[in-house]
Amino acid sequence: MVTKKKARKNEDFKKVKLKVGKKLKKTTTTDTTIKAKRVVLATQLEEKVETDANPLSFRGLTLEELCKQMGHFNAKVKMNAIHGLKQILTSRPDLVNVHLRLLVPCVAVHVSDASFEPPTRQNLLNLYKILCTASVPAMSAHITLFLAHVLRALTNIVTEVRHLALSTLSILLDRYPSLCRNHADLFPCFINYLGSSKRLPWNKPGLIDTILNFINVYDMNRERKVEATIAEISFESGKMIGNINTKTFFTQNHDASPFDFAVVSSSKSHAVSPFELPDALLNLAAVLAPIISNIVLEDIGGLFMVQGVKLIESIVKGAENQPNDFLMKNFKKQVYDSMATVRIAISKRQGKSDRFKSAASWLLSSDF
Repeated sequence: MVTKKKARKNEDFKKVKLKVGKKLKKTTTTDTTIKAKRVVLATQLEEKVETDANPLSFRGLTLEELCKQMGHFNAKVKMNAIHGLKQILTSRPDLVNVHLRLLVPCVAVHVSDASFEPPTRQNLLNLYKILCTASVPAMSAHITLFLAHVLRALTNIVTEVRHLALSTLSILLDRYPSLCRNHADLFPCFINYLGSSKRLPWNKPGLIDTILNFINVYDMNRERKVEATIAEISFESGKMIGNINTKTFFTQNHDASPFDFAVVSSSKSHAVSPFELPDALLNLAAVLAPIISNIVLEDIGGLFMVQGVKLIESIVKGAENQPNDFLMKNFKKQVYDSMATVRIAISKRQGKSDRFKSAASWLLSSDF
């Protein structure tokens, strides 16, 4: 009796019954016949036409195609895409506001790209400067994503990446102070960066200027101009009583929001500065003390003296004018103690620290 298993095994050795006149294929030859079909991609053969709404780069690519190439794995392709975006946006700056929704996600993510060479990073920084020509209302929807990529790049292990992120942050702070001020993570993240080992050396170009821009954004002593505008709106009749053009008002006042009513919203038109909180100012003093000390001791030529004096004055004014110092016990004494290294550094600069002594007169007093 033949089982199924044995029958399957015998199939490999089964003798083929040949028909008369049938020619067998040779088993030692290779079949080299090739079967191919023509594939026509009609869209790739179409000739692109440049229009006002759809400009082309020097390589004949649109903004959308260049943004797609920014996500390519090859660094050279991304470099060419940066050149193309710069070329189009430089010649057509009016497109920045229109295409910001497309540009920010694909460009901002590369602030932490470690594969770029120094010239490419400089071109990328120039592209960021072009993007930052966008208006405040247009950038307001994208500043959170932009800052998220920049803050992440500040902690990168590559020094050049951190330098690019710092330069980009300085541009954003200078161009969009109100948007940066309302960003919840910017203040604590930058304070942590200044106190970490990832911080660039104090004399690295751009670091001190970025810190000053950062302080100016949050400075509680800055002049605040608040103009009261009173208008009565009747939702029943649909009429407004008051001499005010709502369209002009909300267009010119970027911080104003037509939905910012205290009754229905918890948002604030003027956010409270972190410097008005004792613990925030104390943390800032603690991370700035080593930087100021290095400026006082190591800046022999006096190139950073003006910036150093401004840093000292910002801490002193913040401590003296702190409106909520009652929230922390011995607040001023703690700020005084955190700046101990600064006092020591000033005392060692005999005859060369008159401006520092004048700025730090509160810190040099012995009232505590």
